[in-house]
Amino acid sequence: MISVMNLLLLLPILIGWGAAAVAFYGRYRTLPSFLTGPNICRLEAGGCQVLFRTKNAALLGVPNSALGVLYYPLLGAGLFFHLPVGVLFGAATFAFLMTVALAWILLRDKLECRVCWTGHACNTLIWLILLSRLPF
Repeated sequence: MISVMNLLLLLPILIGWGAAAVAFYGRYRTLPSFLTGPNICRLEAGGCQVLFRTKNAALLGVPNSALGVLYYPLLGAGLFFHLPVGVLFGAATFAFLMTVALAWILLRDKLECRVCWTGHACNTLIWLILLSRLPF
């Protein structure tokens, strides 16, 4: 039987994966402005994809969005196969630290990115839910 906590985690995992997939697509193609925000689309030639091509969009050398496209299904698989909460929390902590760094950049540079903030909100929610499940 699926626990309530796993059901609570399922929604941000699915939404986060969707945001990561859209961001990955946006790295190579132009996204509509309603997904990113009109300020992003006015940055320079390339429109709404320009944000996803910056050096900050690949903090570890690979696109952050590609990491997200892998992370969310792996986290879901970890839940399905009943990995220890500490292992899942470790992975979520790494994603959360990336979120904090990237959110700071968005705030510092006054960039509105709805796709980015959706992913960051999902990472934060996942981290908080897993934190609440740790056996202290």
